[in-house]
Amino acid sequence: MKIAVQEAMQTGRDPKSPEFLDHFAETIRAESGLDLPHAYFVEEARLRLASGVVHHLVDHHTTPAQFQSSCCFDAWAKDDAA
Repeated sequence: MKIAVQEAMQTGRDPKSPEFLDHFAETIRAESGLDLPHAYFVEEARLRLASGVVHHLVDHHTTPAQFQSSCCFDAWAKDDAA
């Protein structure tokens, strides 16, 4: 997504413009793989631009870590007497 911001700057587009925000939101949506409303991704784009946090979601693990034991489940599911 850094590339999207850099391209906008090079072409003279304002990163705060509605067209850029829509394009950036679609980029975030495509990379995330989530099926949420467009307004969610537009707000996410605004927040990322405002905070300066523009990164690829691919850089982060989007799948939950695989746990090696059932200790957490056992502690939650079983009563103390078991």
